[in-house]
Amino acid sequence: MSNSPDSTDAEHALRLIDHSRAALRQAVRAHRGHLHLWLWGTIWIAMSISVHFRGSGATRFFPFLIAAGIISSIAIGIYQARHIRTPLDKRFFAALGCLVMFALFWPFLFGGIKGPRADIREFAYYSLVAMQIYILAGIWFDNYLLFVGLAVSILILIGLFVFPEIFWLWFAFCCGVPIVLSGFVVRYWWR
Repeated sequence: MSNSPDSTDAEHALRLIDHSRAALRQAVRAHRGHLHLWLWGTIWIAMSISVHFRGSGATRFFPFLIAAGIISSIAIGIYQARHIRTPLDKRFFAALGCLVMFALFWPFLFGGIKGPRADIREFAYYSLVAMQIYILAGIWFDNYLLFVGLAVSILILIGLFVFPEIFWLWFAFCCGVPIVLSGFVVRYWWR
């Protein structure tokens, strides 16, 4: 009497493995960060469009939009953690914390961002910091975040140095919209 499986047992086991892989792919695709991309792309569009049409006084509402975005991001993270359970990578969060702390205090070490178009340069600086977070996450976890971070960083710099007269419109359409669109790519077509 042999303990080796026959061909029907092997075929059944392979079907179960394929079914399990398909379910895992569907779960990962449904919870791999597209909601964050949609959220922050929309917030960036709202911020830049509001300044374009209402002037620099609209920047006083930015902290409220950012706070709402952070709260929403935390809620999304909690929701996604219930569907895909992976251990927290403490080294990643330590690196992320160091990046954020350095980025927040760097301008203050040199007296802040001053001069003509300081509001544009400050907004671009903090947007680049956000993209560095994407780049770090892309290096650590998944390439799509690296590509999004690099592409949008380049677009921010182009808007800042090549199109400063129309920076806010540039940012809305060439930085915010690509982040929203990348959420669709991640959700429906990425692997």
